[in-house]
Amino acid sequence: MMLKETGIGHPLVVLFTGIACGICIQADFSGLIFCLVMLGLLFSLSRLPHLFIGVALGFIAILLSPQPVWLEGEHAIEGRVIACGFEHGIYRIELTSVRIDGKAIQGKARLNVYEHVGCLEMIVIRTTATLNQPRSLGNIGEFNYARNLLSQGVTVTGSIKDFRDITPSPEGQINPRARDLTTNAVSLLSDMARPDAEILKAVLFGDRSGLSYSLGDTIASLGLSHLIAISGLNIGLIVLFGYILAYTCIRIIPPLAVRLDTPLVAKVIGLFCATFYVFLVEPSYPTTRSILMAVVVIAALVFARRTDPLDALSLSGIIILFIWPWSLFTASFLLSFAAVLGLIVVLDRMKKSPMALQFIAVTIAASTFTLPIAGYIFGFAAPFGIIHNLVFVPLFSFLVMPLGLLGLLASIFYAPATAVLFSLAMDTIDLILWAGDHFGWLVPMPKPHISWVYLSYLGLICAFFARRSKMQIALLALISTALVILPTTFQAYNRSRSLTFDFINVGQGDCILVTKGEHAILIDAGGSPSGFDTGRLIVAPHILTRGFTTLDLVVITHSHPDHAGGMPFILQRFPVGQVWINTLQDPDFDAVTRITSLKSIPLKAVSRGEQLAINGLKIEVLHPQKIHTQHNGLDLNLHSIVLRMGDGRMRGLFMADAGWFGELTLAHLEQDLSVDVLKVAHHGAAKTCLDVFLERVQPRMAVITCGYRNRYHVPAPEALNRIRQKGIMLYRTDLDGEVKIFSYKGGIAIKSGKDRADR
Repeated sequence: MMLKETGIGHPLVVLFTGIACGICIQADFSGLIFCLVMLGLLFSLSRLPHLFIGVALGFIAILLSPQPVWLEGEHAIEGRVIACGFEHGIYRIELTSVRIDGKAIQGKARLNVYEHVGCLEMIVIRTTATLNQPRSLGNIGEFNYARNLLSQGVTVTGSIKDFRDITPSPEGQINPRARDLTTNAVSLLSDMARPDAEILKAVLFGDRSGLSYSLGDTIASLGLSHLIAISGLNIGLIVLFGYILAYTCIRIIPPLAVRLDTPLVAKVIGLFCATFYVFLVEPSYPTTRSILMAVVVIAALVFARRTDPLDALSLSGIIILFIWPWSLFTASFLLSFAAVLGLIVVLDRMKKSPMALQFIAVTIAASTFTLPIAGYIFGFAAPFGIIHNLVFVPLFSFLVMPLGLLGLLASIFYAPATAVLFSLAMDTIDLILWAGDHFGWLVPMPKPHISWVYLSYLGLICAFFARRSKMQIALLALISTALVILPTTFQAYNRSRSLTFDFINVGQGDCILVTKGEHAILIDAGGSPSGFDTGRLIVAPHILTRGFTTLDLVVITHSHPDHAGGMPFILQRFPVGQVWINTLQDPDFDAVTRITSLKSIPLKAVSRGEQLAINGLKIEVLHPQKIHTQHNGLDLNLHSIVLRMGDGRMRGLFMADAGWFGELTLAHLEQDLSVDVLKVAHHGAAKTCLDVFLERVQPRMAVITCGYRNRYHVPAPEALNRIRQKGIMLYRTDLDGEVKIFSYKGGIAIKSGKDRADR
C-alpha cells in the first residue's frame, strides 16, 4: 500500500488510526469507512498487533466513557459546582459528582436557570430540577447536540425555574481553585466596558461567556477565530516565553550557568509554565484537550530528540481519545489535529528554508488542512484569511500574548502594572477589530457532503505522506477529479430541482424555505426570547446544507420574535434580492431596516395584490388587505402576511399567524383558493382551521409549525379535530421534524426529518 512505509516507520500512527476506528464502530458509520480506508493504506503484517490493539482500545474507551442518563421529569439532584455563568443569554450551571434521587451517576450535569439569577459560590448544591433529554429537531444535516454534550462529559441536562430553589449543601464552601491567584486580573477585565476586554479574557482564560456574536463574527471575518481560543498556538507561545525567561535568568547568573544544562532546564521550565497554565484557565474540555495536545507534542520533541513530530502528534491523539473518546467528533479536536498535521508537513520539508518563508508556508498549510472541516462545520469562509493571518498572527504572538501574560503575572506579584499591560494588549486587539470592521469578509459556502471532506483528507495524506509511485499519481488524479465532480454534480442537481416547500423545525416558530431550481425564497426565520439565535444556529446551516448561498426573496410575515428573531443574521450573511414586511414603521424591525439599508437591499411593505414571478413560480400576497404605516394599535398576528405560491404542479398557502380573522377574510374572497399544501395559521391555535376556510382551500395536506411540548399548548385539539374530519394529511414539526414537500412528474412527495420514507 502507498502508506505502508509510514505505517512501518510510525507505529503510533497505526495505533491512533485503530483507536479512531474502534470509536467509530459504535458511533459513526461514515467515519468508520474512512478509518478502514486509512488502515488499509497503512497495513503491514508487522503492524497487525498495533492495529488490533488500537481498535480494542477505541472500543474499550467509548464503553468506559460516561454514558448518557437522559432522564425526564422532576428529580432531586445534588452535585459539585465546577462552572456557572451566562452563555448566549441563558444562565447555566455545570455540576460534577452528581447524584440524582440519591444515586450517583457518571459524567456532568448541565442545568439552565431562568429566574432570579444570582452569584453562585458554593461548591456543593442540592435542588429539584426538571430533567429532559436533548432532543434533535429532525432537520437534515443538523448539529448533533446530544453527541456534543457527551464530548464535554455532560450526561444529564435539565433546568431550574428559580435560582432561589437552589440549596447549598452543609459542606458547601468557596471553590478553591488555582485561578483564584488571578482573581484581580479576571475582575479587572470583567469590569472594563470594552469589547476587547472580553476578547482578552477569551485569549488568556478561555472564558468566552462575555464574547458576543458580533465580536466573534468580526474576528472570523479575518479568518482569525483560532486566536480567541486556547489553542496550540497559545500554549506554544507560553512554552517559548517560559523558555526565553528561564534561559535568560540562568545565563546572567554564572554559578547556575556553569552547573546546569541551561537549554534543558529552560525547556523544562517552559513546559512547567504551560502545565501550570491549565489551572488558570476555564476548566472546559476543549481547552484541556488543546493544552494536552500541545504539551505532549512539545514534550516529545524536547525530551526525545529523535521522535518524529508525526509520532508525537499521534501520541497526543491516542491519549486524548482514550480519555475523551467523544472528542473525535468535536470541531476543536479535529481542527487542532488537522492544523498541527499541516505544520508537520511544512516543517519536515522546509527545515533549511528562511524563517520568513517557513512562516508563510506554515500559515498556508494550516489553513489548507483545516479548510475541509471548517467548511463542513461552519459554512462561512474568509476569502482573504491567509493574508490576514500573515499580518495579524505576528501581532497577536509578539504583542497581545506577551502583554497579556505579563499582565497576568503582574496581577499576582505587582497589581498596579496589570491595567497598563492589559491596556496595551487591548490597543492591539482594537487594531485587529478595526481591520475586521473595514476589511473583514465572510462569504457563505454550500455545505459539502461528508464524502467530499473525507476525500479531501485522503488526497492531502496521500500527497504528503505516500511514497512516490505511479499508483500515487493515479490515485491523486482520481481523488482530484472526484473533488471537482461531486460539488459540480450537486449544483447541477440543484438547478434541476422541482418546487419544494421545506418547513424547517425551529422550535416554537415559523421558518419555510421555498426552492425551485437555483432560486430560493425564505419565509420567516424563527427566533427565541432567550437569546438563542435560530438564524445563525439552525436556519443558515440548513440553507447551506441545501446548497443555496443566495436568497431571491425574504418575507418577514410580522415582527414577533418567533418569526423575525432569526432574520437579522440571515440578512447580514446572505446576498438577498429583496425583503417584504407587513408594516412600514415597527420598532421591532429596526435591526432589519438597518441591515437592509447598509446592504442596499430593497425593502417593501406589501399587501393584497402584490405579485412576483421567479423561475415559473408565482407568488401572491393575499393578506393584509392594505399597507399599515403605523405599528401602534395593530394586532400583528391578524395583520401578518399571507402568501400563496406555486407552479403548474404544486401550490401552497402560507398563513403565518393570521388566525381566524385571516381565515374568514380569505374565505370571503371571490377567487379560487384551492391549494395542495396548507401551512396552518398561528401554530394550530384553537380558533384556526375553521370549517368554512378548509372548505374553500381544500388542501391535500397541512403542516403545523410548533415546538415540542411548548408552553402555549398548541396545536389545540379543536384545530386538530377539524383537520382530521376533512381527511387532510397532517404533519407537525414538533413530532415529524423538518417536513419537506416537493413535486415531481408523478405527483407530490413528502419527507420528514424523523422518517425518511417517501409518502
